[in-house]
Amino acid sequence: MTISKKRWRPTPKTIFLAGGLGSAALLAGLLGHWWTAFSADWVQWSLLAAGLMLFFLVLLDYAGSRSQPDVGVERLLASGLALNQWTEVRLIFTHHFRYPVTIEVFDDINPQVVCEHVQQFVPLQPDQSTQITYRLRALQRGPLTLQKCHIRVPTPLGFGSVSYSVAVESTAKVYPNFSAIAAYTILAAENHTNELGIRRKNRRGQGLDFHQLREYRQGDSLRQISWKATSHRQQLISKEYQDERDQNVILLIDSGRRMRAKDDELDHFDHALNASILVSYIALRQGDSVGVLSFGHTERWISPQKGADRVNVILNGLYDLQVENCAPDYLAAAEKVFQLQRKRSLIVLVTNSRDEEIEELIMAVRLLQKRHLVLVANIREAVLDNTLIEPVTDLDQAAAYAGTVNYLHLRKAAHKKLQQSGVYSVDCLAKDLAPALANSYWEIKRSGVL
Repeated sequence: MTISKKRWRPTPKTIFLAGGLGSAALLAGLLGHWWTAFSADWVQWSLLAAGLMLFFLVLLDYAGSRSQPDVGVERLLASGLALNQWTEVRLIFTHHFRYPVTIEVFDDINPQVVCEHVQQFVPLQPDQSTQITYRLRALQRGPLTLQKCHIRVPTPLGFGSVSYSVAVESTAKVYPNFSAIAAYTILAAENHTNELGIRRKNRRGQGLDFHQLREYRQGDSLRQISWKATSHRQQLISKEYQDERDQNVILLIDSGRRMRAKDDELDHFDHALNASILVSYIALRQGDSVGVLSFGHTERWISPQKGADRVNVILNGLYDLQVENCAPDYLAAAEKVFQLQRKRSLIVLVTNSRDEEIEELIMAVRLLQKRHLVLVANIREAVLDNTLIEPVTDLDQAAAYAGTVNYLHLRKAAHKKLQQSGVYSVDCLAKDLAPALANSYWEIKRSGVL
């Protein structure tokens, strides 16, 4: 256990007593000087004796603090944290005090996190370990390190306190928000995913795999009836189908400067990662293979594979990816996908594009369409919607309103142009991206067009 240099500090009580004695001595001297009838000598001698006694007690207290036992600290922190989600941190204190003592604890402060109840007073009892908890919320993805725990211990007589830091390093990885996966799993088991904004539509088309035979149910179509099995069992038997499996989904995520835009505590890139993780999990559970490619200044490729545990690979591959200050190159990204993924796939392109970039985006989409099915998810800034609902009271607000209306009109036209090209298109706020992508995946999956 490594401990920093200990620092002794007087308590407010000690400072108050010393200041009070000094002030009283000064006041007695002034009274003796201006009021001859007042004898200040005995008062000053009394105050001097009290001051010497206080000094002796403080000195004795300081000497006693040098022999106080050290407090050991163990921090329990989960190795994987979800971005912007509260996580419990546990601190365990061990000591060899022979008497009860209350220490003040302040755990390490990191600019990447916000904390609740990080500073606490902890009562320690002889021959007992003590533990406390506080809550931590990570604001930035990537590696997180907490290095020290700061402790303040009162001296035996209470005239001072000893402060020091205990080196107790804890490391964790802050991932995109995977808590939505747990919520989806629970609600999917109860068929309540609509609480997340995800609605599974009825099947259409013939792109479905045979699953099993079962007894006929009212509402089954004639095409579902297995006449061979019906004649064998002498009762109506229907064929049950399941969504096609072994398909490919490639998430193409823009990490350019536009994705730095923020509507809340998270930027658009973090919302895009959170939505991508949820869609990856849903697709993997359906038996599809999922791959990820980020484009921008840094390209990161995670090849498509299947298996429910594959989501851990995706999480570890994306958790430290950051937005770069560069423009997205949609055409280069499409060419990269064309090289890396030759099998027909659903390409989910998540971006925050402007009208001046739409022509390049359409060129990239048309290249992808030669082999793949494409879904474009374009994130819209919340400030645009807010501008339309704010009252207009002056010329500047009127100009902003007119500009916003014109911009949204161009944006709507661009999305219509994408849809006319046979592209699935989503235009939504960052907070609505995850359910919007999940609903689009289900729509494409159950229509059998892939």
